Amino acid sequence: MAPKKRPETKKTSEIVLRPRNKRSRSPRELEPEAKKLCAKGSGPSRRCDSDCLWAGLAGPQILPPCRSIVRTLHQHRLGRASWPSVQQIGAGGSITGLKFNPLNTNQFYASSMEGTTRLQDFKGNILRVFASSDTINIWFCSLDVSASSRMVVTGDNVGNVILLNMDGKELWNLRMHKKKVTHVALNPCCDWFLATASVDQTVKIWDLRQVRGKASFLYSLPHRHPVNAACFSPDGARLLTTDQKSEIRIYSASQWDCPLGLIPHPHRHFQHLTPIKAAWHPRYNLIVVGRYPDPNFKSCTPYELRTIDVFDGNSGKMMCQLYDPESSGISSLNEFNPMGDTLASAMGYHVLIWSQEEARTRK
Repeated sequence: MAPKKRPETKKTSEIVLRPRNKRSRSPRELEPEAKKLCAKGSGPSRRCDSDCLWAGLAGPQILPPCRSIVRTLHQHRLGRASWPSVQQIGAGGSITGLKFNPLNTNQFYASSMEGTTRLQDFKGNILRVFASSDTINIWFCSLDVSASSRMVVTGDNVGNVILLNMDGKELWNLRMHKKKVTHVALNPCCDWFLATASVDQTVKIWDLRQVRGKASFLYSLPHRHPVNAACFSPDGARLLTTDQKSEIRIYSASQWDCPLGLIPHPHRHFQHLTPIKAAWHPRYNLIVVGRYPDPNFKSCTPYELRTIDVFDGNSGKMMCQLYDPESSGISSLNEFNPMGDTLASAMGYHVLIWSQEEARTRK
């Protein structure tokens, strides 16, 4: 499968800031403005030019703590009608993976530390349990779903990966890694192509039609540190990996076993921090990832901001950085909508929405 070229962007690094009401600033935040201008940018305006993908992007809308973005959008569109309650798992039952059912958007698949991967609806009804560990020592860490092949794949914390059909029939259950499987991803164009990432410092690529055991992988991609994620690009021709230290890698279908590019980037792992995962833009050859400044990182500067960084997927060059002074936490997860004009960033108890449409209304 030959890699397909995706549209490139040619802008230099910019930082997009949301203006802040100075009356709400704490004494500590009122230190010299130089502290907050250390992030890379190309001019005093700190805003992208008109031909940049993020042109004129204003600050995000910030949802109140512990509030669901889905609930907020529901109320915005439909008023404050009753919202179906989703039964929560409770302490010790963190959701580790979530995918909408591609055949019914009123349902979703979820893997959890409760020890199950299941399908349920928004009323809290469990429709089917696809995998269950039946022990508190084993839980599921990742999942993916394919509508075209009608398959569900899930990985657990001891290295097992389970493949099932959407009827719940188990096709195989194999030990594919030595340690926790942090991420599983089916190729969007060739859904028999599976990538798995693990804290055993490897990413493996599999042909689901030829899996016979743990040694039947097509490629094993060694990393220097445990790996948080391995994501195929929308065209299926590239693979993006994020380790738990300071490296983002890009692999190409033309040569899976050798990285096409390496992007040094601070996003080190911390026990109580949701693992940081880089993601693709759905339409452009862009990569988005949250920054966790590391004083030991080579290019670290004093008072470096916890920005959301956007890179060119071909050159690895920084295109712009997003930052909101009123929500300066670490953005672990970033996801674009299918059109690519709105970005949702998960940051602790907040979900930030970055939108070009919102930017236009503020100009």
